[in-house]
Formats: sequence, C-alpha cells, structure tokens
Amino acid sequence: MTDNGPTAATPGGAAAQPATTTGGALLAGMVTAGLGLGVCTVSVLLLWIAAPAPAAGSPSGALHIAADLWLLAHGADLVRTAGPGAAAVPVGVTPLLLVAVPVWLLYRCAQRALSAADGGPRRHARGTGPLRRPASPGAVLGRFLGGYLLTAAAAVAYAASGALRVAPVSALLCVPLTAAGAVAVAAARTVGLRAVLPLPARARRAWAGLPPGVRAALAPPRRAAALRAACAAGAVLLATGALLVLTGVVWHAGAVRHSLLHVAPDWPGRGTVLLVCLLLLPNAAVWGAAYALGPGFTLGAGSAVGPLGAVGYPAGLPPFPLLGAVPQEAAGSPLTWAAAVGPDAAGAAAAGYAARPARAAAAARGPEARLLRWNRRATATVAALAALMCGAGAAVLAGAAGGALGTAALRHVGPSWWLTGAAAAGWTAAVAVPGALVLREWHLWRTLGRSPLAKRRS
Repeated sequence: MTDNGPTAATPGGAAAQPATTTGGALLAGMVTAGLGLGVCTVSVLLLWIAAPAPAAGSPSGALHIAADLWLLAHGADLVRTAGPGAAAVPVGVTPLLLVAVPVWLLYRCAQRALSAADGGPRRHARGTGPLRRPASPGAVLGRFLGGYLLTAAAAVAYAASGALRVAPVSALLCVPLTAAGAVAVAAARTVGLRAVLPLPARARRAWAGLPPGVRAALAPPRRAAALRAACAAGAVLLATGALLVLTGVVWHAGAVRHSLLHVAPDWPGRGTVLLVCLLLLPNAAVWGAAYALGPGFTLGAGSAVGPLGAVGYPAGLPPFPLLGAVPQEAAGSPLTWAAAVGPDAAGAAAAGYAARPARAAAAARGPEARLLRWNRRATATVAALAALMCGAGAAVLAGAAGGALGTAALRHVGPSWWLTGAAAAGWTAAVAVPGALVLREWHLWRTLGRSPLAKRRS
C-alpha cells in the first residue's frame, strides 16, 4: 500500500498519474496510521495466541497493548499500575527498533503523497471542465499530518485507561513531533523543505546579515560533505556500541541465561522476552556507544557505568537478559579503557569523508589551482561541522534510548544526552580536524608530487 495508490482515470479509460488532492492526503494519513497500528496489532495477537491460556488475558487486552506499543513507538510514555490503589509506575524507555515501523511508514507514504501532488495539472474526474492544478506540497503535507494525528488521537483516547495505559500529555507532545520529523525528511528528499516551508523575509535578511565566513561554512557543498562525514562517524560509534554489547553478552553468558530462565520459565514467554531484547538492541548499542565515549550510562539510584569503572548499582535490578550483560561493579582496567578505540575510529572515518572533496579534486587531473580550490580552511570547517552534527545526533539518540522504568531507583536509566553529545563532538573534532588536514595534504602530495605548503613557502 505504500508503493501503489489510487489512480485517476482519463476520459479514454487509461490510468493517469496518481491523484492526490488535499482530501486524498487526509485519507492517506489515516491509512498510514492504520498500517502502523495494524503491524503492532498483528504482532501482539500472534504473541497472545502463542501464550498459555491462563496468562493470555482477553483479546481486548491484547488490542489495548497494541495501541500502547504503537504510541510508545512515537516516544510517548506509558504508565503501569499493579492494581487498584497501587502507585503508578512510568515506562519511558522507547525501543528504538520499534520506532522504525511508524517512521518508515510516514516517510514512504509522505513521499508517495508528495510525488503524486507534483505530477502536474489534471482534469476533473468526469473529464470535463477546466484543468485543475495540483495541490501545493504544504497543503498536501498539512492534510496528511492531520489525518495521521486524527487516528493517533483516537488511539490515545482508547489507550488512556487500563493497567498499562499511555500518558496523554506525553502522547500529545511526542506523536506530532515524531510524525512531523519523518514527514519533514520525506519533504526534504522529495521536493525540498523550501517548497513546503519557505523562509520568511526576516529569516532571509538574518541569513544575509551573517558574516561571509559563516555563510560560506554553511553553504550546501560543505554542509553536504559534513553531513556525510557525521553519518560515517555515527555509524562507527553505533557499530562500536553493538560490538561492546555482543562482547558483554558473550562474557556474561551465564548471567544472561539465568536472567532469561528466571523471567520466563516457559518457551512462549522466553520467545516474547527475546523479542523484547531484539527491539531494545539499538538502545543497547547507543548505551554501548556512550560507554565507549566515556560518560557511560546509569542504571538508576546514582549509579555510573563507564570505562573507568562501574559503581552504585541499585538493589533489586529486574532480571532481564540485557541487564545481565552489564559489567560488574569494579574499577576500570586496560581492557575497558580499550573501548576508546571506537571514538578514535569514528573520528578517523569523519576525517576521511571530510578530506574526500580534496581527493576528488586531485583525481580530476585539472590544473593545480583546481586541486587547491578546496583549501585547508574548507577542509577544517567540514570536519568541525561534522563533529557538531555527530554530537547533535549522539545527543538525540542518547535521549531517546533512555528513560524511566520506575519512580525510585529506576527513575532514569540510560546515558545522559548532553554528556554523550558533548563527548561525541569532542572526540570527533579532536581526531577529525587534524586528520582531515593531514589527509588533504597527502592526497595533494600524491597528485602534485610535492606539498602545496612547500610551494607557498617558496
């Protein structure tokens, strides 16, 4: 349904371009939300069918949990109560792999709606009358988001009661932000953000008033090169975190197995726990990346887990397999300090991508002036921008990977978003800026046969 949409028939009977009006965009948004809810519903119902009869509950409870999970995938917090009069316990850790379901659907369906709206003028459905111009991208996206949020509002109303329920305030904040972010990325990749949200005159005047050096640093070529370098550094950091998680699982295999058997004595329950662990693997990779960067993460009650040591674990941590892979309380050692190789590798990856424009210029076999067009200032600027972007991305992921799992000791678990972002930016800048400059000189040396610095000194 994300690849094929309704088509408008021409008077001769042939199919024309997909017709997307503002009303059609509203329906497309509602269908997109329904698809996401359907994925969660089918998954939960399959687990409900496989569960033992005494613990399975009712089908309405399974549908309620499906709505809760769909809202949790947008970043909304859940609230759990053990019974009448019991204290409410927040559940604020969002499985990042679960987030991929609504975000991918929003991205694909918004792209589809924008592409259909950009198909050119079309006639009325009856084939008579003047040509009807397509709706503007801003109007299409507005109606698309409106339909999506209408369905989300119905889901919030349905999931706002019960033993496990959604916190309405967090849902009203997080669902629109997540939907708008995914749709904005789709708009940027399809028609450009300026076609949807043109800059006001005041913003254009402010941009024109910036110093020339700042405007040159934020020009599209340098911004695109910095984004590629930041993505490369972020991918290396996440790979480092995933490798640390895998190492911890293998190193503490006995504790992981004991936790799995304790929390789920039967095979259907173990399958459910393993599925939850799979959904939380991206979260664990972010925690591992924060561990490699130095700030580490917390398991609540003021605890700290990092390469320099692990201290202050709260008593009575829940028996969960991924928590069994956490290092035991002890001081750091050269083995844990070796995790710093990951941030160094991330900075090296950013340096390689920041120096690529100079490498491309060197490979173009143009005149010497063309080889030196991407000068040292541009290379250092791209590397520094990549470090800032990598830090911003690390901060966002760290904030999304943690949250609350209780009201006392587990009030917050996971990495600190601002410490993780600052560490990622600092590590990347410390390695990427000098590394990119060195790589630039090396690429030009290989092409020119001598250093450009030596020529300038002569």
